Amino acid sequence: MKTAINILAFLIANGVGFLSAPVLYNIAVISGLLSPDQIADNPAAFQSSFFTGTIITWLVCAVASLGWFVLKGKLRFLFLLLPAVVPAIYGFNVLNGF
Repeated sequence: MKTAINILAFLIANGVGFLSAPVLYNIAVISGLLSPDQIADNPAAFQSSFFTGTIITWLVCAVASLGWFVLKGKLRFLFLLLPAVVPAIYGFNVLNGF
């Protein structure tokens, strides 16, 4: 049962990190931080800097989050939260640049 809970926590953390780019984009458009007109000027640059960069950041953090299964103690929770938090921070910083 403990193994199933660990796997479920791992999958949820990675799922949240994977969905951070589209969620941040929608929040930025709804809140007015980013207007669709800004993206229409150069959509390829926006895609490469925001969506591609966020996914690459998530992939690196997803691999690092495998430490959740290896480490013991409180440090393992840091590795579990990496894919959920770091891509969101990266995406937010890129959106602030636009």
